[in-house]
Amino acid sequence: MLTVTVPYGRHAIDEADLAAVAAALQSDRITQGPHVEEFEEALAAAVGARYAVAVSSGTAALHLAALAAGIGPGDILLTSPITFVACANCAVYCGAQPDFVDIDPSRVALDPEALEAYLQKPRRAGRPRAVVPVDFAGHPADLERISAIAEAHDLIVIEDACHALGVTWTDRAGTTHRVGDGSHAHMAVFSFHPVKHVTTGEGGAVTTNDRQLRDRLRALRTHGIERDPKVLKHPDEGPWYYEMQSLGYNYRITDFQCALGSSQLHKLDRFLARRREIAARYDTAFHDHPLV
Repeated sequence: MLTVTVPYGRHAIDEADLAAVAAALQSDRITQGPHVEEFEEALAAAVGARYAVAVSSGTAALHLAALAAGIGPGDILLTSPITFVACANCAVYCGAQPDFVDIDPSRVALDPEALEAYLQKPRRAGRPRAVVPVDFAGHPADLERISAIAEAHDLIVIEDACHALGVTWTDRAGTTHRVGDGSHAHMAVFSFHPVKHVTTGEGGAVTTNDRQLRDRLRALRTHGIERDPKVLKHPDEGPWYYEMQSLGYNYRITDFQCALGSSQLHKLDRFLARRREIAARYDTAFHDHPLV
């Protein structure tokens, strides 16, 4: 009997990727250098957002997004029960409480009607402050409806778009949006783990159209350290002076990871097309299965 092992994921690295990483490794700076900003600009352009902040993982991106949103003790962060553990853990990291809203089976994503019903219920403790809808398996959540509900209830929307880089969706008025463009979420989170659409080995990012959120994310990923004279309490101390103005983390990503990410982004459309070919084969193979 032939036994075939199907890998959890298989990344696609070519000569262009190898050359990009090699060049970054031979440059003057292999961390906190120019490749990070280049990757952020390329990612923001790819999704149609104003800003992108690259970090060490998708989990780090979720954590920093929750921190930047001001999530803390006494708050409730809502998310889908069909997701990876990081979507709930990002609340716990901030001292908040995660809770779950059921899915819409047609999307396998958070159900807006269930969200509305949850928010209408009286509660003794905890205040819902944020919702993290998950674009599951590349299928965008109903961000148009979710964002309207969130606005009515003063919730921050953090879109978990880790499965959906490069995906587009159309709203009820017929306007096409790119996942992560910030049109219906305050922030969107991406992962660049090897099973995702493009990889940096490990890595993640947050996209946003809000400059203040971008600035908070940038500071939080580097220990809360500020160097910009415009925000320093003592701006005339000299070029080497910095201040730790908040408690942040070391969630930085390296330049050679970002060099790989920029190279991979050039192939995003090809990678998406290949994934759709594979998905179509599964759809055909299991079309008549009683559980599908």
